[in-house]
Amino acid sequence: MSATLTARQLAAGHGNVELFSGLDLVVAPGDVIGLVGPNGAGKSTLLRMLAGEQVPQDGAVAISPPGATVGHLPQEPERRPGETVAAFLARRTGVAAAQEAMDAAAEAMGAGAPGADDTYSEALDRCHGNKARVARELGLSYPTLLSRIRSYGLEVSRQ
Repeated sequence: MSATLTARQLAAGHGNVELFSGLDLVVAPGDVIGLVGPNGAGKSTLLRMLAGEQVPQDGAVAISPPGATVGHLPQEPERRPGETVAAFLARRTGVAAAQEAMDAAAEAMGAGAPGADDTYSEALDRCHGNKARVARELGLSYPTLLSRIRSYGLEVSRQ
């Protein structure tokens, strides 16, 4: 879904320190913006406001259409040693944890554990839901992000 994000007369600060005021910004579909400034200038504060995670001291943020969402992936200084960019994004977005839950549920189902089929179904929904959400936030189609669906050779029979 394409969306436009509009900020009007935003203001933010900490105590007596004003970070910014009177800030107007329009981010249209396809726009790429960069925020540059020294530590403590309010870059992260502005991003949290645009994502709806923090209320501005003054002004307003609107998104059109109203049902659209804004994704915010907070800064983490560095990847873990030996971590690939793909693994970093999977960990930070929840995709890795959802995949691990799906793998564990598949193993339990393969072993015939009671209730494992329901657990697997829930884990599968969560895993693919996270991948689809991340794809939307990155502006990708879901099949672009979904690199593989594992096949465990399991048969589910209805009785």
